[in-house]
Amino acid sequence: MRRESLARKCLLSPTLCVMVLSMFGLIGCGSAAGGFPGTNTVIDWVNFVRFGGITYVAVAIRPGRALAQSDLGPVFAIVKFKLDGNVHDPGYQTKDGDAAFLDAGSKVYTVKGYSPTFRLAAQQNNGLTLYEADTNPQARKGGNLLDIDGKVRYIGIVSEQDGITELGAIKDRGQVARLVGEILQAPVDQHRQGGDLRYLLVFHLLDGTVVERTYWPDTGILARGILLPAAFEQAIKAALPK
Repeated sequence: MRRESLARKCLLSPTLCVMVLSMFGLIGCGSAAGGFPGTNTVIDWVNFVRFGGITYVAVAIRPGRALAQSDLGPVFAIVKFKLDGNVHDPGYQTKDGDAAFLDAGSKVYTVKGYSPTFRLAAQQNNGLTLYEADTNPQARKGGNLLDIDGKVRYIGIVSEQDGITELGAIKDRGQVARLVGEILQAPVDQHRQGGDLRYLLVFHLLDGTVVERTYWPDTGILARGILLPAAFEQAIKAALPK
């Protein structure tokens, strides 16, 4: 028996990473649920929720502080359907009310001080999980994806190896405000992909939380699909040690 695996991640539907295990040489092997003849399909879901056409993905809180109950605003929505354990078709199209790991009936909250089109939160695994907008079909500029205007204390350029070690930083308040303004006004194309060279940018916010995004200087793209000018690249590179 030979086993072949395929990992697939779709930029336009970044809610799942699919591992397809093809089982060859088995006579009379039937189709898996959802499936391809002679295959066994295991779906490794990304931790996401979807409401109002926006896909929100769970984000790392390091090196910022964890969310507290006092950060939660009113209930924003209720999960209608949990995909993990219930969906076995890698071609499944997510719908509003879907969540990867939250049970149906779970409450999803707004986060105080932030637009619900940017941040949401939910109770998960005896703690709070922070979700941020990843895919928004209505986004036309960076400000439609990131609600960080006037909220950034400084910008760190962080090692991708551990997600914590700071390689450089931009702390001048005027420069931070200018760069954030460029992000918020930049056009958005969520079909565009990054290049090979990339930096991990961490926006340290005034409330102690952080926003972490990958930046590809050779294409000028800040995740997800924010198209930045050359001046932004120059500022980031200037902040790195020579």
